Amino acid sequence: MTQLRVRALPSNDSGRLLVRVNKVYRAGIPRYGIANLTNTENSKSVRVLVLGHDDDSAIFLPYDIREALGVDKGGNLNFAIKKVGWLGKIWWLLRTPDPAVHVPAWLALVSVLLGGIGIAIALC
Repeated sequence: MTQLRVRALPSNDSGRLLVRVNKVYRAGIPRYGIANLTNTENSKSVRVLVLGHDDDSAIFLPYDIREALGVDKGGNLNFAIKKVGWLGKIWWLLRTPDPAVHVPAWLALVSVLLGGIGIAIALC
């Protein structure tokens, strides 16, 4: 369990649903890894895309993730971070509200399903 001050994302990340936290606190999660971030005070959790930051005294969260975790900008967040498996990554890709992520993910899923159907028909 780690406690860091909550800060807003830098302006160049505005509109993106990601978390920036120093690699010391990422529990081995690589850059652009998907993690389950849990507020240990209220047990609210959210799957997030994780990027790094040089500041090791703060965690940078966008508004939507702060709301989902029940924390305020400028407050402190007691959190646990855990790497998710490949099913968790796929679930995040399909469920994220960011259309730049979920639209291509759904198109890829439909393409794989149609390819599978095509192979099944060809084998019959």
